[in-house]
Amino acid sequence: MKFLLNVYTDQADPVVWESGELVDAQMVADASTSAVVRVRDGVTTVADGPYRESAVQVVAYYLVDCEDRERACELAATMPAARYDAVEVRPVMVAAGWEM
Repeated sequence: MKFLLNVYTDQADPVVWESGELVDAQMVADASTSAVVRVRDGVTTVADGPYRESAVQVVAYYLVDCEDRERACELAATMPAARYDAVEVRPVMVAAGWEM
């Protein structure tokens, strides 16, 4: 199964795994450079980001392909951000539903 590990923190600590479970990893630009797009009643508005004001933001994501959610959580626990902020583990869905 594929899982997206979203790293929430106020700083970036790149992680390097030697396992074959890592599919992709990218750091993302500072949240202040983002745009928030909304469409309400057919009217599109674009505002400067971030989406939510918070001391911690998503700073990186890691896409892993591993056996199950438990293994994805084990990988997330090895990340520095898990020790001082948070790493969100979220299953990736395909058009037909959950990837199994």
